[in-house]
Amino acid sequence: MADRLLLEEMTWPEVESALADGTETVIIQTASVEQHGPHLPLLTDTLIGAHVAEMIARKLGKTLVAPVVRPGLSVHHMKFPGSFTTAPETFRTVIEEACMSLATHGFKNLILMSSHGGNFTFIDGIGPYLQDSMTRKGYKVRIIPHVNILHYSRIQQNFVGEKFGVPLEEAGFHADVIETACMLVIRPDLVRMDKMVPGFIGDNKPLLDKIFVEGIQSVTENGIVGDPRRATREMGEALLEHLTDVLSGELRERLGW
Repeated sequence: MADRLLLEEMTWPEVESALADGTETVIIQTASVEQHGPHLPLLTDTLIGAHVAEMIARKLGKTLVAPVVRPGLSVHHMKFPGSFTTAPETFRTVIEEACMSLATHGFKNLILMSSHGGNFTFIDGIGPYLQDSMTRKGYKVRIIPHVNILHYSRIQQNFVGEKFGVPLEEAGFHADVIETACMLVIRPDLVRMDKMVPGFIGDNKPLLDKIFVEGIQSVTENGIVGDPRRATREMGEALLEHLTDVLSGELRERLGW
């Protein structure tokens, strides 16, 4: 992509110039490093999150993307080797200090997002705390949490159902057809095509509470909720475009743009 939007790829004069040009909004994407079945890498949420954040920033305009915050809250994946997790207090501190760093340089709108379901409720919940903390410290910024696990998942599940005929039970919500299709766009070299197998297939609405309490291994032996086998690059391209259209539209309204 032309025109760098990822802060970590920019030089300080480039950031200074962007601020002078009125770029005062930054997306802080949070993600994870955790198991994604036998066919996707531990970095899946981080890669998808960074790509989605950059697409949204480009559609919003005058917006940059901070380094993705990870690992995240993944204790429910820790039965699978390679997964990382952090304590909620540690995670909150890293996010708060990222906000402080950005506010110090003059950024005014800090959008908090997540590409990992285990972070959703936490990120949404700490929004008021972060806003109060930043205000008390003298920073004039807006903290804008934009995460809701059911809303985010439903956008994607409904889309692949309507456009590609994927049943809700197959769409799932972890290492599924959706995440696999996105990875076939972003890093196809990391998708083990010969390892694609179904995981838990069925009514997944009641699963979240069980997963967060007992671990994801309590519902799926291979770490997959859904079936990745219908995934294609075409599906991933269409899905990413649709998801970022919807999210950037919602953010534009919240920003008052």
